[in-house]
Amino acid sequence: MTQFSSTIAQTQYAKKASQYINILNDLRRIGAHSAVDLPTVVFCGNQSAGKSSLLEAISNVQLPRSDGTCTRCVMELRLIELEEEWSCQISLRQEYGETGNRLSQPIEAKFGSLIKSHKEVELMARRAQKALLNPSKNSDEYLNWNFGTHYDDDANTNELKFTKNVVCLEIKGKNVPNLSLIDLPGIIRHTEKAEDRKFINLIEELVKEYIKKEQSIIIATITCRDEIDNQAIVTLAKEADPAGRRTLGVLTKPDTIEAATHEIWLKILRGEAHKLSLGYYVVKNPSKIQLTNQITFEEARKEEEYFFKREDPWKNLRSDRIGVKRLQHKLSELLIQAIKRDLPKISREAQEKLEEIRLELVNVPEKLSENSKFEIYKMVKKCVNKIKHETPASSGSHKLWQMINAKFIEFNNNLFLSRPIFIVGKRSTKFDLLKNEFCVPHPSQEDQEDQKDTLKEITEQQITKLIIDARGRLLPGFIPYSPAIEIIKDIQIKWEPPSLECLDGIYEIMFDFVHDVINETFSRFPLLDEEMKQVANKCLDDCKETTIKYINFISKMEINQPYTLDETSIAILKSSFREKFNEILKDEDNEPTDALDIIASLQAYFKIAFKRYADTIAMTIIHAFIDEFTTKIEEKLMEICVSDEQINVEDLIQEDHSVSFRREDLHTREKHLKNVLDSLRKFGIKSNY
Repeated sequence: MTQFSSTIAQTQYAKKASQYINILNDLRRIGAHSAVDLPTVVFCGNQSAGKSSLLEAISNVQLPRSDGTCTRCVMELRLIELEEEWSCQISLRQEYGETGNRLSQPIEAKFGSLIKSHKEVELMARRAQKALLNPSKNSDEYLNWNFGTHYDDDANTNELKFTKNVVCLEIKGKNVPNLSLIDLPGIIRHTEKAEDRKFINLIEELVKEYIKKEQSIIIATITCRDEIDNQAIVTLAKEADPAGRRTLGVLTKPDTIEAATHEIWLKILRGEAHKLSLGYYVVKNPSKIQLTNQITFEEARKEEEYFFKREDPWKNLRSDRIGVKRLQHKLSELLIQAIKRDLPKISREAQEKLEEIRLELVNVPEKLSENSKFEIYKMVKKCVNKIKHETPASSGSHKLWQMINAKFIEFNNNLFLSRPIFIVGKRSTKFDLLKNEFCVPHPSQEDQEDQKDTLKEITEQQITKLIIDARGRLLPGFIPYSPAIEIIKDIQIKWEPPSLECLDGIYEIMFDFVHDVINETFSRFPLLDEEMKQVANKCLDDCKETTIKYINFISKMEINQPYTLDETSIAILKSSFREKFNEILKDEDNEPTDALDIIASLQAYFKIAFKRYADTIAMTIIHAFIDEFTTKIEEKLMEICVSDEQINVEDLIQEDHSVSFRREDLHTREKHLKNVLDSLRKFGIKSNY
């Protein structure tokens, strides 16, 4: 077999390789993998597939093996080849909170001091795992933990049986391969205890989560003791990597292959079956007996080399895919290539996400200063300015007034429905002479039917009777005034209800509008938001009550005594209506009557009074309700800042937790991504943040 130089750390390649591994480790240390996908070598396989032995062979350190804790945690190995004394630093990385939610930025902290002896790693790694499995306790409590005689018994005292958080081992020194890899718990299909069955799915989902990422290099550990198709990792790897572009298979325990079945595994190793772009390697690690006898790593590698040199059929194969050393070299080569290829992409992705976060922050309110009253003052001014911008129908702000005008048109239509229809002549001709005098939409057939039921019809005979009843001692040739007054009052008494209905509709529009503006300004402070709405509601109600009084006054003024100074318009309109009547009388060969004269006068007056009343009511609602509210609301809202009442401003300005959480989360992620880009920039990857 080819011997790899023990002085590889002195070469330029090794130095550059160490730099690439260092930048990857730096990015992981600051939690970059939670924001962007990083190149990752992921070791996974069925339980008892020899994965632990393989990782120990690669790292040259003994790792936890018992069922108690090692299968319940993720482990990250950072291996860096340096011309310095061997050392190992263990850290704990929190990626998930106590409720299982993924943290926006992982937290990594050292666990214990720097380890200088290989022999201390296994015990300290166990203690680190126990610290993760007891998240409510201070991790320092486990720095000197005594596990007793049985690890499994101790495991029963843990708060958790499984965690997605990570134990990190950073190993540096001579002859350490340049690698960074993730070790996942072994996939299980059966459990001894019924309560542990849930871990079957939990571990499988964890494996899927890691290997589905395009930047993951899947190291599928496959034992030769069992048929390859029976091993879950093979299926999971195919699902995550259907083309087999980023999966490398490692065949373990070749000494357990049954006689006469070697050819199956040789075909796989040669790439003739279960093909993978990265191919397969085969390794031979110590047996349980050898481990019990505490075989050294150096002895294990010699045993492996001896096995493949002497045993059939391995001794006749090419040696480039045999043994842990060659696998180490290949993994390091694959990872460094991936890092070189992906660093610019990682930088671009981090910049894009940073820009997205900054755009989100634009829409998130800034944290308030300690001067609560001043902050409320600023928010009140902002709220009032929005209201003042809308209520005068400023340029580019017409939505509110489109709704208000729709209510005024509806009011005008309802008012128009109170108009009288006069029936005159021998043929009982109906005169709806005001129908075309108002700008109203063309009614539907259904509306027309409804109008027929609501419109008041007045006949010429009814008016004649009123004249006769009112004449008394009046001289012949004079028409009494009282019948006209009686008809006018009878019609105008119907005008107030649609006026109040119009006010109610506009009140609802203003209520919704004002609440929306208050929500936009104060919703992050639920108590303050509610307080401001109560103040606004009181102001709206007060302005509405005042407006109702004005409408009552205007309506009474119309009913009390019909009046107009516009004698010219009355005369012209009356003459126009008389001409229409005369055309009917001429066709009927009939003479004008006093009743027709009153009808003409009534039509002329109604035309003037209708328009006058509609305009006055609309202007009253605008002035007394909308404009008055706009004028008063600022003062009313400001009273919270200067009130002598016992209002705890600090309580009112307690921010909604979801808003503060979102802001803090975005700022944390922003800082996190800036740190990622800083690390990349220092390494020589340019960014424009």
